[in-house]
Amino acid sequence: MDAFAMDFTESDLARARLAALRLADEHGLRGERAADLVIVVNEAVANVLLHGGGRGRLRLWREGVTLLCEVRDSGPGLPSRYLAKPDPPVPATPGGWGIWVMRRLADRVAITTGPGGTAVRIAMKIS
Repeated sequence: MDAFAMDFTESDLARARLAALRLADEHGLRGERAADLVIVVNEAVANVLLHGGGRGRLRLWREGVTLLCEVRDSGPGLPSRYLAKPDPPVPATPGGWGIWVMRRLADRVAITTGPGGTAVRIAMKIS
């Protein structure tokens, strides 16, 4: 898989996870790091489904020694309070874990958001 792109809705969540796993496998990201990539892609796509209008676009590719994932939506944007939280949510909180998990598992997470939508770009180095 040189590069992969797909538009997605709720019925495509499993396909997005499989695409992430295939990218990891084809480029030598193994074990726990491959699982981390799948989890991060799952969280980013699930956030779009829950908060970003229910549809989005996923792109996966490699640049040098890094696997990249970009998830975009055209939802209302994220409130700044979600972006500025360095600490995990309170354990009893039923939601709000996605961005925190992505930041803990990926090497780099960049989020651009506004009234026209949100883009999440995730980087995982191949080790």
